[in-house]
Amino acid sequence: MSPATYAWVKSGHLIGVFLWLGGLFSVYWLLRLHASAPKDMRERFTLLERSLALMTDIAAALAIGCGIAMIFGQTPNFLVQPHHGWFHIKLAVVVVGVLSVHGVVRAKVGKFGRGQISPVPAWAWTLLLASVMVILILVYRVRFAMEFAPAEQHSSAAVIAAPPAG
Repeated sequence: MSPATYAWVKSGHLIGVFLWLGGLFSVYWLLRLHASAPKDMRERFTLLERSLALMTDIAAALAIGCGIAMIFGQTPNFLVQPHHGWFHIKLAVVVVGVLSVHGVVRAKVGKFGRGQISPVPAWAWTLLLASVMVILILVYRVRFAMEFAPAEQHSSAAVIAAPPAG
């Protein structure tokens, strides 16, 4: 993949991630409000939740598709490069944290649409926030460390273990 193509794919990934997470946050809180809303407002909430959940699904597909293209568009890719254990942790957090919350939120949107109103689990919000924080810390810590580390220290494992002097 050429550097210009990689930059476009990375932009698509970031746009998808921002829209995906923003949509998840919004749908989660709409569901919380919907659970305590008067009966005459529930139809409006259902329509809004479905619309926003569809946007969230599309954004998730964009983020995941562009992410996969970024992984396999490089030679060698992030999965096999030495000292890229942080990337495996990031992928695990996305699957366990963000995708699981996405599934819970989508299931609740469907149940609320069928009139089965029940409270949204509070653990989903905690898991989503914790996942986002772990991903941000991993990505920005590694990027910061690689930018300011001497050339011979460009392995993420060595850089993460010892913060840059300054």
